[in-house]
Amino acid sequence: MTTTPSTEALALTSRSAQRRRPVPRTLAPDVLSHLQLHLQMELQASYDYFHLAVWFAERDLKGFAAFARQEALSEHRHACLVADHLIDRSQPVELATLQPNTDNWDSVEAATQFIFDNEVAVTASAQQIYSMAERAGDYITSVFLDGIIQQQTDSEAQAAYMMSRVRLAGEDAAALLLIDQELSRGEDGRPQLAKDGGS
Repeated sequence: MTTTPSTEALALTSRSAQRRRPVPRTLAPDVLSHLQLHLQMELQASYDYFHLAVWFAERDLKGFAAFARQEALSEHRHACLVADHLIDRSQPVELATLQPNTDNWDSVEAATQFIFDNEVAVTASAQQIYSMAERAGDYITSVFLDGIIQQQTDSEAQAAYMMSRVRLAGEDAAALLLIDQELSRGEDGRPQLAKDGGS
């Protein structure tokens, strides 16, 4: 005995089919799996940076807290960009549960070391996917990753500079507060030889 699908079931099937966009080129399986992992990494980084913002705020380091909060927003934006790319390529966006950060930062130096290590890991992940995409001839993904890698490289350099300054400050509370004030004003402060160099 055959059953005729209900109108509601047909409507659901039709809507499900419409969700999948036609794409000229599908993602290679390894590129897809690493993009999914990278999406999770960006979301985890956003979560961790917000945790850091709270940690700094609890210690009345307003500038460091503002910096960490801005990084949380930046990593969240990167996660949104990756999700958009997957949707545009007609791929599922898989979200896993974020894990609470168990790091116990006992100093500002330890916290800035965490920031630097995190930036290095996220940059390496994006570069790895870029290489996979290039090998697969997936230039759509390569071009998409260009902007993210540039932003990550800048964030990595900024984190390295901040960590270096904090190490120079050492146990000097006044020096640490000076760095905090610079961060409050949104000053990057990195010496850049090519900046304002004219033509």
